Amino acid sequence: MVISSGWGGGENVVHQMVSSLIKRNIEVSIILNNEIKEYFKDLDIEIMDLGSLFDPKSLFKMILNPETSVSSLNPKPIKVLNLLLMFTYFFRVKKRINNYLKESNIDIIHSHIEYSDILCYILNSADEDVKWLGNIHGPWFSLFYSKSKFSSVSNFFIIKFLKRAFKRMDKIVFVSEYLYNESKKVFGDIVNDKGKIILNGINTFNIDKEKTLNLKEGFNILFPGGPKLKKGGDILIEAIKDLINEIPELNLYIALNVPENHLIRQLVKKYHLENHVNFVGFLKPNEYMALLNSVDLLAMPSRMEPFGMVYLEAMSLGIPVIASNVGGGVEIIKNHRNGILISPEPNEVADAILDLYINTDKREKISKNNLNDIKNFEWSSTIERYIELYSELIK
Repeated sequence: MVISSGWGGGENVVHQMVSSLIKRNIEVSIILNNEIKEYFKDLDIEIMDLGSLFDPKSLFKMILNPETSVSSLNPKPIKVLNLLLMFTYFFRVKKRINNYLKESNIDIIHSHIEYSDILCYILNSADEDVKWLGNIHGPWFSLFYSKSKFSSVSNFFIIKFLKRAFKRMDKIVFVSEYLYNESKKVFGDIVNDKGKIILNGINTFNIDKEKTLNLKEGFNILFPGGPKLKKGGDILIEAIKDLINEIPELNLYIALNVPENHLIRQLVKKYHLENHVNFVGFLKPNEYMALLNSVDLLAMPSRMEPFGMVYLEAMSLGIPVIASNVGGGVEIIKNHRNGILISPEPNEVADAILDLYINTDKREKISKNNLNDIKNFEWSSTIERYIELYSELIK
């Protein structure tokens, strides 16, 4: 089960995981919302579409008639209202989903992303015959470490819910040792008893290593984090403004949609970097990989990083990486072998970019290392650990 407002690292993991399970002849079906359905249409599986869960009008209609999934071509979420309506709909649709689970003889429900955990918690209260495996990718802990003025209040409810959810989960998978350890600090014995670390994988055989895009001539860098400040886009802009004199041909490409009044756009204007920074918006997976395959390096100086699927994608194409030495990224990137690990500070980011710009031999060596080391993260071996876990749950 995956419920999400759009495509990202966690959703990508789910797609690749399901694809790997299918190859192992494991019978899989997926429960999801309409906003992300198109990304899973290529999989030959049964899909239960819960409708548009990020559109208040659709939710109103489905609350009144939970047996029907309503889709919106242009979802317009109103954050607080949407959450209230979504939770109400979860209780209303519970019977329909439980009937589907029984009719389909589902043994295990595997939840990904926070909204799926909430729905599974509601489902589990009604039917404990189906085993529940929760996958913690990181969004819960991104909220937990928020520094907004509302964070102390929201953290209270997040911790309270997760304690209850963790108690009901039969097993909990954490996608990095970092997430596992952070969870242990808060939840203690529950994590010790039920938790398991399985690093994310990547299906390299699905990647088109020949497809590229025609970019500007020069030294091209990709930042995949868009408007998410926890990914360090503002730090990267501060670093680049100090590098333009030394690397006048530097071009930065920022993926995902960044609002017009966003801090990152303000910094680009403030430092007169309009000719060096390109906002490419949201890209479909194949378009994103083509862009990634066309740049000289990927840079993401995250303030917090639960895992870092984008690092695996870069490695699979032989692209050097600049990553923060915080969170789960250090479990993927080995310093000066797969890229450069830095503290999320502008001066360190700038030094790392300059190092890789000047030392072309180093870039080439890292590229070769990445193409070799990515073999350690192939789903073909990672999926075996999940299959073992499924077997434990249903024996």
